[in-house]
Amino acid sequence: MPEEKNDFVGLIYGDVGSTKFNFTVDGHSLRKFDFVAAPHKEGYVLAQVMDIKGYSDLKFEDAITIKSNGSVPQIKSDVSAYAEVIGYRDAEGRLQAPRSPFEAGSQITFAHEDLIRHVLGLHAEKENGAYLGLLKGHDLPVYLNIDSLVQKHICILAKTGGGKSYACGVLIEELLKKKIPLVIIDTHGEYVSLGKPNKDKKDQKNMEKFKVKPSEYNSQIIAYSPLATGEASMQHLTLDGMNMEGREILELLQAKLSGPQIAVLYQCIKELKEFKQVYSIRDIIETVERSKSNARWNVIASLESLDSIGVFAEKGTTAQDLVQKGKCSIINMRGVPPDIQDVVVARLTEQLFKNRKVGKIPPFLLVVEEAHNYCPEHGIGNAVSSKMLRTVASEGRKFGMGLCVVSQRPAKIDKNIISQCNTNIILKVTNPNDLKAIVQSVEGLTSQTADEIQRLPIGVALISGASIQMPILVEIRTRETDHGGKSVTVFKDIDPSDYAPKMPKMPPPPSRQTQGGQKPKGVQSNVTEKAIMVNRVAKRLGWVTTDDPDKTIKFLSQQAEDMKENVYKYLESLAQLGANICHTENPSCFQCPMSSGCRYYLTHQKKQKPKRGVKLFGR
Repeated sequence: MPEEKNDFVGLIYGDVGSTKFNFTVDGHSLRKFDFVAAPHKEGYVLAQVMDIKGYSDLKFEDAITIKSNGSVPQIKSDVSAYAEVIGYRDAEGRLQAPRSPFEAGSQITFAHEDLIRHVLGLHAEKENGAYLGLLKGHDLPVYLNIDSLVQKHICILAKTGGGKSYACGVLIEELLKKKIPLVIIDTHGEYVSLGKPNKDKKDQKNMEKFKVKPSEYNSQIIAYSPLATGEASMQHLTLDGMNMEGREILELLQAKLSGPQIAVLYQCIKELKEFKQVYSIRDIIETVERSKSNARWNVIASLESLDSIGVFAEKGTTAQDLVQKGKCSIINMRGVPPDIQDVVVARLTEQLFKNRKVGKIPPFLLVVEEAHNYCPEHGIGNAVSSKMLRTVASEGRKFGMGLCVVSQRPAKIDKNIISQCNTNIILKVTNPNDLKAIVQSVEGLTSQTADEIQRLPIGVALISGASIQMPILVEIRTRETDHGGKSVTVFKDIDPSDYAPKMPKMPPPPSRQTQGGQKPKGVQSNVTEKAIMVNRVAKRLGWVTTDDPDKTIKFLSQQAEDMKENVYKYLESLAQLGANICHTENPSCFQCPMSSGCRYYLTHQKKQKPKRGVKLFGR
């Protein structure tokens, strides 16, 4: 593949292997996780930048001297990057890794999109793929193969507020475009908003970046609820409660029966079948009441509890009603007690699975929100729906029933189910137990990749599977429909932007006063701590050169008046910056909203890693 001259990044140096190498960085446009191309006798090989370091000739003793007198000498610095090899495609299209080392001195270039797409396996297009967003750092659309998504299983994992429901909404929009039948277990009633276009002004601006437009899928959505709400837009979901076998009843009972109690249940159902071709739960209860066994009382109590749920009917909602080509059935569980939700999911999943096995309904995808409630890990919780969901996870793909589990607590989901998911969409996760569970259950994740999961910005996902050869970072596209999972605004009358940190305007470059490097005597005799912080910030930004806070305050006050700014607020914003971020020692430059124009940051701090846990001023 020909590479253009302006794509040059640097040269390979040092000891070189076949799976990783170090190279110099020419310029500073290279970022961590960027893709680069390295020449090899097999052709251009794709690699990914995993780390970038800066080196300088500034010694510790020199830094101490600078700290004491304030004079900054000319510092010579260079940048080096470390890359890990992804590989190349052979003549048969298989991903291969080089078996001989790269040559020192070889020129490294930015990888072209064609090479990235070819090697990573991003072959799905608009016609046969689900458009989830853009490859992080590139204007390269990422499409996931629809067949791989539906025929195999999906898990979407993130911390609370990490964007899992938003990403799931994007995926559902894409599947609706392709007329894929869907059934969604909507625990909080978030997905009914798929019937409304996205009218958020901020989102509409972002749509231009992802080349999407507001849309709605109201004609494809059918909403159900186990509660008889009486709403015209919500149909009442009922389950077939006729001719239930003893095994089916035992799987739905919250309380487990003993051996003698199970025997009573089976015997009563056997007797009932001899006299009735069609029987209900109420018929079973009446038969158990006539039993002479003392074990009947617990059986009656359990059956009464099951019957009181109110979702079982003589003719329940059929699988054919729920699974229709091009339609999305949303089971809205909002307001439904957890124990009833559990029974509904268990019975509904079994009903759908049975009908799909015999071909009575088309292939479809079952989406389960808050999946940790319905299939908890062993030892963490019990749910009557666990067994059926595990069955679908292990056998569903054979019969064309896909499963998508969505959860904010990966550590609490049955690991057998997560391990069966071939497509993984992982957003920001910070809980150590959840991170450990993800690494143990998701193939292709390294410990280094896992470390990056907790640093992911909101809206960026790590995606693996679905014909993609390795985990990639994807910026999830903007929703076309309204997002029903938005956080509730507590103070509705207050504009949230009032709490955003306000950056002071940059004054015009002052005529720099020459001050030497020595502090004037008595310079801080009549100034406050805030004035000292303002002076420190202004000097580091390069707006003044004086060490006299009083002169700095006078100079900045005049600048603020010239810009028609409130002088007090202007100085206060700089003082807040000095108090919370621009400390005397070890300033948190990576947290600073003004670092891009700061002289101190450009010369001192750019090579240091950001400090974790530092709060921005004004928050």
